[in-house]
Amino acid sequence: MSEFNRRDALLAALTACGAAAEVLLARFRDAGDTALERNFEPGHGLVTNADRAADEAIAEALAGFDVTDRIESEESTASSQDTDLRWMVDPLCGTAPYATGLGHWGVNVALSDRSAPLLGAITIPTMRETLTSLSGRGVSRNGEPWSSEPPFGKLSEQLVDLEIAGQDLAAGMMSDGSLDWVRGVDHTTTYASMAYPLSQLCLGRLAGVVAYGVGAVHLAAGVAIAEELGLKVTDADGAVLDWSAENPWPVMVAAWPDAHSGLLELMQ
Repeated sequence: MSEFNRRDALLAALTACGAAAEVLLARFRDAGDTALERNFEPGHGLVTNADRAADEAIAEALAGFDVTDRIESEESTASSQDTDLRWMVDPLCGTAPYATGLGHWGVNVALSDRSAPLLGAITIPTMRETLTSLSGRGVSRNGEPWSSEPPFGKLSEQLVDLEIAGQDLAAGMMSDGSLDWVRGVDHTTTYASMAYPLSQLCLGRLAGVVAYGVGAVHLAAGVAIAEELGLKVTDADGAVLDWSAENPWPVMVAAWPDAHSGLLELMQ
């Protein structure tokens, strides 16, 4: 990407996040005239009309920028063209908390090539927080340059987020010992979202985020921002994530360097 295209792409991601946030806030906690419709769909779980409206707002915003016409979204995929660049979108990351009136949800927009995300944007509308990154160019928070520090203390004194995709996977992991590592941290929490915990990780409020069976569209923006801040993002063996994989990764570990080493040791 040229320098012009980099700026153009980042502006596109920010515009898309803003458009989705406006749509979502208009429906959040029955704030507007449009009623929130809830449906459970096989393979997707809870889906609302807010998810679809946000997805449409993002697609419309990205269509105005000549970066790539491929958009891979949780709700839809536009263009079957095999391109080197692709938008990776989660228009409402945290549908369950959103639908119940909880505030820990957000919007993820990332641009990726075949090997890794090149830029990411996450907005948490209820907190008025927006984080963006551009590979090799740093991270911004609400439009200002941003650097962060890890939480104080040892891993055993810190808070780690745990997200598991689906109740069947969670039930199996609870019974086979896969989650025994949680005994090595002070507390684990879960938000039923990836935008929210990854943003809090990048803001220095969490030591790590561990996700099991979560797809790339949910993670790309947060991973782009975390890695630009110098955090470590790998699988449970410490290997770099394969962004060409079609299926969700079995596990993703994103954490501040010392916490990351400690989490991998606990998982072994």
